[in-house]
Amino acid sequence: MLEVTGSAVAEFKKVLEDEQNKGLSIKIKARMGQSSCCSCGPTPEYEMGLVEKGDAGDVMQDFDGVKFYLDPESSEFLGTSEIDFSEEMGFIVKDMSESSGGCGCGGGDYGEHGHGHGGGSCCG
Repeated sequence: MLEVTGSAVAEFKKVLEDEQNKGLSIKIKARMGQSSCCSCGPTPEYEMGLVEKGDAGDVMQDFDGVKFYLDPESSEFLGTSEIDFSEEMGFIVKDMSESSGGCGCGGGDYGEHGHGHGGGSCCG
């Protein structure tokens, strides 16, 4: 199952406290992108956005009152991942499986208006 750290949950709550975002949830999509800059091969890409509710078949996870929706493919893809937050990098998705070898990190934020996208970042 996807894990979300306390610092990431706190940051998502800040986004959702904005008047225009009240009652919304987080939708996360994951897919394999092109080759990464750290010689790990293809790198995962993440997209995060705000939604009123999930789509049919989505997996919902609740972390301290923040609802996350993942389509079935993304749910499987993110099964061993953790979302964290840092002031320097924004939201960071880490593959916590032993087979990842430390590759496949990504990050993103919600931008100026709270509607966001994720993007891959180079492995660090």
